[in-house]
Amino acid sequence: MVDSTRARQLSIVHLLRSRTNVPAPEIAARFGVTERTVYRDMAALIAAGIPVQATPGKTGGYRLAADTALDPLTIDSDHALRLYVLGFLDPPRPDTPAEDRARAAGISDTVQDVIRRLAQRIHFDTADWYWRDEGSGHLPVLRTAMLTATALEATWRTKDGHQKTALLKPYGAVWKAGEWHMVAARTTGEPTRFRLNLVDRLQPTDLTFAYPEGFSVRDWWARTMEDYGKGEVRVTLRVSPSARDELLRLSLKSTSQVHEHDDGSVSIVLFVDRWDWLIPLVTSYGPDVEVVEPADLRTALTQQLRRTLALYDDAETGGPAPPDGLHHDDSRLRSTHGRHPGA
Repeated sequence: MVDSTRARQLSIVHLLRSRTNVPAPEIAARFGVTERTVYRDMAALIAAGIPVQATPGKTGGYRLAADTALDPLTIDSDHALRLYVLGFLDPPRPDTPAEDRARAAGISDTVQDVIRRLAQRIHFDTADWYWRDEGSGHLPVLRTAMLTATALEATWRTKDGHQKTALLKPYGAVWKAGEWHMVAARTTGEPTRFRLNLVDRLQPTDLTFAYPEGFSVRDWWARTMEDYGKGEVRVTLRVSPSARDELLRLSLKSTSQVHEHDDGSVSIVLFVDRWDWLIPLVTSYGPDVEVVEPADLRTALTQQLRRTLALYDDAETGGPAPPDGLHHDDSRLRSTHGRHPGA
């Protein structure tokens, strides 16, 4: 069952939703607790991501941050984690009722009822090819190995088509843009990431390993994504006003620079390890994105466009001219599977 502390904290959230400012003594009196307990509750809510703001002074108190949308139904993070592990990583067996699995995980009847009602109203459409749940077939083996610190013998395909086999220590799993990744290290060396849809075999072994103390998959992934593709090669793109919003939606690094211009265009400066992966991205924007530097990238783009134009040299002319500016659709995002190119 949901304990009294969490029930009180949820009630506090609903109270703050209906009031612009509530003093700590009033909250304490309403719920029959001390002000010190209220302070602890507020700290717990803030740590859980609830946008609580404190106003000092005699007329001060607590309120929810202005202009912050907060769902009226809050399920705590512990329940969310349990639901995720139960419902996604471990699909239910036909002979195991969902209620029994939920009860075994410590989810109360009240929350189960909420989940059933949400399930009638929320649908995840994973049918589209660009948002497919790739690589999830290995999750049961990977999950068990992570929880028991068991080494795995893995066979996977590299991007150039070769096959490799190695003994791996699985540290974690990450789902990003429709693909599952395993974070694992060889017997010696630093952890790296493996796309599960390129893994052909994950075989448990009788070997165990010591999970590295203080290791955080979330922090490691954030650092890896930030470092991926970064380098010393400077690339400057001049982006027209019609393309600026869409291009700025793509992930930029901490070293990237954006310069605004009076006509609404922007210049984006990137520092990358190599520029060749930018060719298909830039060409997809046509005349709305121009490479200012380096000269080698401009030359490569010119050659690419000439080769493309040569395919149409013998085609009949007289058709409609292409529209000026970009269409307001998701063509380029679809072409990159909805994620940052090269990620």
